[in-house]
Amino acid sequence: MATMNILVIGLGYFGESLALELAQMGHQVVGVDKDLEVIQRNAPLLNDAMQMDATNVEALRSLDIPSFDICIVGRGSSLEESVLLTLNLKELGARFVVCKALSDQQKKILERIGANQIVQPERDMGRRLAHMLSPTTEMLDFMDVPGDFGIEEIAAPRGWWERTLDALQLPSRYGLQVLLIKSGEKFTATPGPNTTLHEGDILVVFGHNRKLVQFKR
Repeated sequence: MATMNILVIGLGYFGESLALELAQMGHQVVGVDKDLEVIQRNAPLLNDAMQMDATNVEALRSLDIPSFDICIVGRGSSLEESVLLTLNLKELGARFVVCKALSDQQKKILERIGANQIVQPERDMGRRLAHMLSPTTEMLDFMDVPGDFGIEEIAAPRGWWERTLDALQLPSRYGLQVLLIKSGEKFTATPGPNTTLHEGDILVVFGHNRKLVQFKR
């Protein structure tokens, strides 16, 4: 995995969690927040942490924005602030800007002013939890991908045990493509049609969200 230089502006619950996880993954992470206490708490865990009002474009200029591979706007409670931060980053030459949005309207506005990617953590977590709690199938985890598609982890149902993927015909019957199978500690990436499923196997499948819902039913 290539190491990236990442700037995270706003170390609230979302921004802080994201910054710390990225740092744990080995990326070079700089955190920025107005709150000195937040900066002091995170400084030992990040490559750098600065107290700053990032809505001030001159203050932001001191960070050499073009040197970052990704700039993340972790604030989303104020549309005005999110817009100003995004505009400032773009003006200063940010290569890729990721913004947090709390509503679809906020998402549309941020896209129009140049944000490269928008995340809606509350909505996405709600959808993910709904899939995980579904009583109609053994869905273990869920992740959205662009274009109304999704990736899910499922436990192989009893009816699939000791049968091959070719026999199950998942692409034609359910519109699902198996990306990976976990059998105990063994992982099989892009399994072939003759791969046999066993009790306890976990499948990572890809498909249109509509097909995933139909499968659960």
